[in-house]
Amino acid sequence: MVAICYLDLAWVLGSGALRQARQSRSQVAMRGGKTAKVGLFSPVVEGAKMLMGEEELNKLRGEVIKAHTQVISTFVETSESKFGKIALQKLFEAADKDSSGQLDKEEIRSCLIDLGFNWMDNDKKIEGLVSKGDLNGDEEIDFEEFVKQAPKTLRQNLVKLAKQNGNDLGFLV
Repeated sequence: MVAICYLDLAWVLGSGALRQARQSRSQVAMRGGKTAKVGLFSPVVEGAKMLMGEEELNKLRGEVIKAHTQVISTFVETSESKFGKIALQKLFEAADKDSSGQLDKEEIRSCLIDLGFNWMDNDKKIEGLVSKGDLNGDEEIDFEEFVKQAPKTLRQNLVKLAKQNGNDLGFLV
């Protein structure tokens, strides 16, 4: 019963803070000196802080992030399986807007943005990605090159996207 009261109190306090933050677009500090956004789940996180203490919550948060990162890595590791090869083929076909069998820099940029990797919308990052994946030097990525580079790129950027989404939803307050 006490826990429910604390959660209700945290919800009420958190909801008010959430409204205020949305109006003023303010952010709250997060450990590590970064900023965490107030989001949909912020009141629940604030309630958990009250119940568990910030140190315990941070330990739990770290375990959840580690487990989620492992899920992403395990998913990406399926790229060698029959299912993974089909998924990579479909991803390549979706990215290959002109059906040339090659991905140029703009197709790669568009694909990355479509996947939600907006931080990759940068000429230098696209150049770096193409130079790493382009094994034959034609400044385009064919399917064989894509299959070799995509899993690493997906793993890195899916983890980054998960962190961004967690922050946007208010899990990091």
